[in-house]
Amino acid sequence: MSATVAQPTHTLPDSIGLDAFLERAADDPLPLADRHRLVAAARVLLEELYVHLPLKRAMHATDPVQRLRLLERRLRPLSEPQFHAELAGVFQELRDLHTGYQLPDPYRGHVATLGFLVERYVDPDGRPHHIVSKIDRSLAHAGFDVGAELETWNGVPIERAIERNAAAQAGSNPDARLARGLESLTLRSLRTGPPPDERWVLLTYRTRAGRRRETRLPWRVRAAEWRAGRAQDPVPTLATSLGIDAGNEATRQIKRALFAPPQARRPSPRAFRGVVAYRTLRLRGRSYGYLRIFSFNVSGARLFAEQLARMVARAPAEGLIVDIRGNPGGHVPAAESALQILSGHPVVPVSFSLPTTRAALTLARSNPGFRVWSSSIRAAVETGEVHSQGFPLTDPEAVTAGLPRYTGPKVLITDALSYSAADVFAAGFQDNGLGPVLGTAWRTGAGGANVWTHELLRVWLPELLGELPRGAGFRVALRRATRARGNVDVPLEDLGVRTDELHELTERDVTGRNQDLLAAAAALLS
Repeated sequence: MSATVAQPTHTLPDSIGLDAFLERAADDPLPLADRHRLVAAARVLLEELYVHLPLKRAMHATDPVQRLRLLERRLRPLSEPQFHAELAGVFQELRDLHTGYQLPDPYRGHVATLGFLVERYVDPDGRPHHIVSKIDRSLAHAGFDVGAELETWNGVPIERAIERNAAAQAGSNPDARLARGLESLTLRSLRTGPPPDERWVLLTYRTRAGRRRETRLPWRVRAAEWRAGRAQDPVPTLATSLGIDAGNEATRQIKRALFAPPQARRPSPRAFRGVVAYRTLRLRGRSYGYLRIFSFNVSGARLFAEQLARMVARAPAEGLIVDIRGNPGGHVPAAESALQILSGHPVVPVSFSLPTTRAALTLARSNPGFRVWSSSIRAAVETGEVHSQGFPLTDPEAVTAGLPRYTGPKVLITDALSYSAADVFAAGFQDNGLGPVLGTAWRTGAGGANVWTHELLRVWLPELLGELPRGAGFRVALRRATRARGNVDVPLEDLGVRTDELHELTERDVTGRNQDLLAAAAALLS
């Protein structure tokens, strides 16, 4: 049966075509000297400050430093897109979303999108289905709407298309790569990776009525966040306590702008809109609190803890469901203060350690906040340790002093996109015995570090690091995170948090309001 071809009649609002965007980017290419500066800066960061380099060399059989040496020799013939793709590819092989090349203007602050999301569920017979779960209303046409099931992507069966896309993602475990392969089908941060090769996609789909059709949708480019009339990164560049996937925070902002209903943002104060939300649910004949933490990308831990304390104070005694799916991380002290709000006893936070390199020792000597790591880095000359002694970044009990706590039963919901500070939160939830962890994948995203930008490191290491051209940048995992209590010294990087129970998403979860997932969480509480 041949498919009926359909096309949207409207254009995604507040966006420009990918072709037009790339033409603007090509008008002013980077000079060769600037390319050399970027590659040289990348070598310094990876050799001297990247805390996971020994782990990545062993676990992923990669040698990024040698790749950079070779790239330095081969810069001249590369086109502008080839150069950015090659430099980004060096970091992609690390499978570390904390550590990467950030493309210069005009890529900064922009995201390529098709205007809809694809989600996967498994039917009772174990067969996977991939359906449109959200779509901007301007693009709905000819049955291509929420609930439409995708069959092929540019002529490739959808399951295989996702596998191929997942292989190109930097997720550090199979669950994370699959989740990011699925999301990046329709959303890609241009700051943290090259733009799509194709200018449009050709889709074969079945409508909810069962009719088979085709459509062609163009890639469009939108700004993740505007400040002073200019597209900006939604993640601060000079924060010292961040653990975040900056690319996924940018795509999260686009998802919020395109798909989040306005009423979902009203209950929270302005500073926390789109970050945290609370409501009371009626499940299995009982009332439960439902706390949704979309991100830990906040400016401070105390204000965030105060907001959470006010929210969970309304939670019924029967239990609280805490959901951090898709949370890209953010402020590590905020994540750990949230744990303390949910605990009746002092929580033990994760520990962080530095690489034992000369640059790390210089940083520890020059920055008062790093002095505690100095002695173990110095001792590494004799001990041969590749990591310093571990210390926490904050004292969650001190941050939350005087705030009420929720001590009723709790369950945590995670997925393979829960990353970085969200990994820290999930690890602390499990290690401190706050309740069971229910995952839609077996492991969280596995980002275990405190990430610093090149711009921030230059403040403390000006003789080692120079200025970068045209707003280009790097982020690097500087301090690695290791777990507490029964998992002492177990790293989060590449391993993540293994859930206690697995719930594979159902059709009702994807097309509705997560009814089966929430019922499974309630069953664990009751």
